[in-house]
Amino acid sequence: MKKLMTVFMAVIVSGGVSFAQINFYTNVTNLWCQGYKSNVLAIANARLAVNSNDIAGLILKAEYDLEFLEMDTISNSFQRVIQIGDTITTTNFVKRFERERSDYVDILDWLKDDPILANELPAEKAKGNIIHKELSTGLLEALQKDGYFQ
Repeated sequence: MKKLMTVFMAVIVSGGVSFAQINFYTNVTNLWCQGYKSNVLAIANARLAVNSNDIAGLILKAEYDLEFLEMDTISNSFQRVIQIGDTITTTNFVKRFERERSDYVDILDWLKDDPILANELPAEKAKGNIIHKELSTGLLEALQKDGYFQ
């Protein structure tokens, strides 16, 4: 399985094989659900290394930061999704982002208004390792439908 993940990562980083790009949404959501969340973060970071405004990479990074309560980066990650998401004009993404944008803003407000106490943080972070949890955003699916990954 580790070899498969390494091959998958190489494909995503290189942008080579179109199969990985055509099924990007399915691949990352399956990795996430199976508990390979650090692999999803690696995919996000690889995409962002190529293009710091890559909306798919920004969404994946924000989801990872929220899942593991990466308090040093979560606000910036969410603000970047909002900032770049506001510039995307593809049909399916715009429709979905109209609904999900407020969720990003609400989470930013929640973090500001009701911060997690330091003694609660380790237990809350550990919840990120729970497997069989779905990737909560439909924005990647909307991007897939818009042909973003082709």
